[in-house]
Formats: sequence, structure tokens, C-alpha cells
Amino acid sequence: MRKRIISLIVTIGVVATISMQVMANPLSDKLSNQKSQLESQKNAYKKAQSNIQSIEASIEKLDSNIEKMYTQVDKTKVKVGETQKQIVKTTNDIQVAQSNIEKEQDLFNERMRSMYMNGAGSYVEVLLDSDGIGDFISRAETVKKIVEYDNSIVTVLTAKKSKVENQKRALETQKTKLLVLKADNEAKLAKLKDTKKDQSVLILEATKQEKLYSGKVNDGQATVDATMKQIQQMKDNLPNYTVSRGGSSSFSSNAVVAYASNFLGTPYVWGASGPKFFDCSGFMQYVYGHFGVSLSRTTYTQINEGSYVARGDLQPGDLIFFGTASDPHHVGMYVGNNSYIEAPRTGDVIKITELTRGDYVTARRVR
Repeated sequence: MRKRIISLIVTIGVVATISMQVMANPLSDKLSNQKSQLESQKNAYKKAQSNIQSIEASIEKLDSNIEKMYTQVDKTKVKVGETQKQIVKTTNDIQVAQSNIEKEQDLFNERMRSMYMNGAGSYVEVLLDSDGIGDFISRAETVKKIVEYDNSIVTVLTAKKSKVENQKRALETQKTKLLVLKADNEAKLAKLKDTKKDQSVLILEATKQEKLYSGKVNDGQATVDATMKQIQQMKDNLPNYTVSRGGSSSFSSNAVVAYASNFLGTPYVWGASGPKFFDCSGFMQYVYGHFGVSLSRTTYTQINEGSYVARGDLQPGDLIFFGTASDPHHVGMYVGNNSYIEAPRTGDVIKITELTRGDYVTARRVR
């Protein structure tokens, strides 16, 4: 009896152990699968984020190229206008010169006609018809003056005609130059339209990607939220830096960041420098201008202003640049907490972004 009981207990124990192993294996497999799915989702999200950043960087480059083309087109328009004014002036000068030549030519012809009408075929005949030595000397003096005057008129007419001919050649050169400038303008505008089309496609793709992954957990959003709280604390501890066209003498890095944050949500527009619209460099120029700090207008010049700052030494208010050293196509302002405020690109608005981009170039401190 005792042996049967012991045997039964052993059997129950073996069955229980097997059952626990059978139950544990599915749970372990399920947990492993969940971890695998989570890792796969994280990788997919990181890939999507990287793809979005790459698309947005391409849009920024196009923004930069479009702005440069607009600048070139504007410069060409100015040259066209100046050339057109010069053409008008040269045309007027030619008309005046030709009018003066015609008047002097008429005067010369009138005197020649008068001389022949009085029976004199030449200056020699005028002298031979004199009535004595006194009359001869008088006529000789008169003929001398007439000859000198005629030579003077001929010289002046020749010089003016030469000048008019030179003006006409210059005018033809200017007209040719004007045609070249107009053709250059048309080519730039055509290229601009194609660039805008390419950009529109990229913006749609970026929007699509952002919507596709908007429901995913964004680790960077936590950083941005923390930064927003940090900026709000700055604003709470500082005077009220509201949007103003006037300047402020109370300069500090926190004050600059607090003032810049007033423009969160403001749309990006090429070449705009505020306050209703901004591009990246126009935003930096406007914010610093409020505090009496003068910045140049473009990313390409702002990258040379102030003093160099290593990435590890960034402070709120420092300008940070993206792209390449030879082609910095974007600028933002570091606000602390590994984040920066920026006017990003066409189709977007001023916002706080986590500093994770791979095309970071350098930083400058302008104070």
C-alpha cells in the first residue's frame, strides 16, 4: 500500500513538471515574439524617421537653391532695368547729336548756297573780284575767317558723327547684352518652376511618411516636450518678451530663446524675414535684431559670423548649421536640452526639434 502511494505521488509530480514546462514554453515563446516584434517596430520607426529626415534635408536644400535662384533672378532684373535705362539714354543722346549735326550742316550748306547765288564759284573768285588793294585785303581777311569757321564746322561735324557712330555701336552691344540677360532670366525661372515641382513631390512624400508613423512612439518627442517646459520656465523667470518690431537692450541667451519661442507655429516662406513668415536665416536675423545684434541675411554669410563653438560646448542662443561646410543650407538656434528652434522648410512651421541630424556642420556664438 505504501509503495502504491509513493508511486502515485511520483507520477503526479512528473505530470505536473511536464505540464509546467508545456505551459512555460508557450509563455516564453510569446514573450520572445513580442520582444522581436517590438524591436522590429523600433527599427522600422527609426528607418522611417531617418527617411523623413533625409526627405526634409532634401527639401531644405531645394529651399536654399530656390532662394539663391530668386536672388539671382532679382539681380538680373536689376541689370535688365539698368541696361534698359542706358539704352534709352543712349538713344536720346544719339537723337540730340544727330539733330545738332543736321543744324550745323544746314548752316554750312546755306552759306555755300548764298556764295554761289552771288556769282562766286569759289573763295578765289571772291578775291579776284575785289576793287582794289584795300578791298582785296578786306576780302582776304573775311575769306580767311570763313575758311577757318568752315574748317571748324567740318571738324566738329566729323567728331560728332564719329561719336554718334560709337554710340550706335555701344547701343547695339547693350541691346545684345539685354537679350542675353532676358534669356538668362527666362532660363532661371524655368529651372525654378521645375525645382518647385520636385520640391512639391518631396513635401507630399514627407507628409505621407509623417502621417504613416504619427501613431508610433517617438522617443524624440519626450525630449521636445521637456525642452518646451524648460523654455516656459525661462519665460516665467524673465520679463515678458512679446513679439515687437522694436529692439530690446536686455540681452541674454535665455532672453533670446524666450523671444524666439514667441514665433512657434509661424509658417516658413522663401526669403521671408518676419514677422508673419520666415525662412531659416531670416528668422535668426529677426530674433537677434530685436536685441540689437546685427546678422547678415543668408545662411552662407551667417556661418562666418561670431565665434566658433564646439558641439560639446553649445549654449542656448548659439546658431547651429546643417549641410556641408561648403554648402550650409540650413540654420537654427540651440535652445538647450539637445534641442533647437528652427524655421525648417516649405510646408512646415517654426518648431522645436531634437538635435539628432547627421548633417550637423558647426555652431557660431553671436553676442
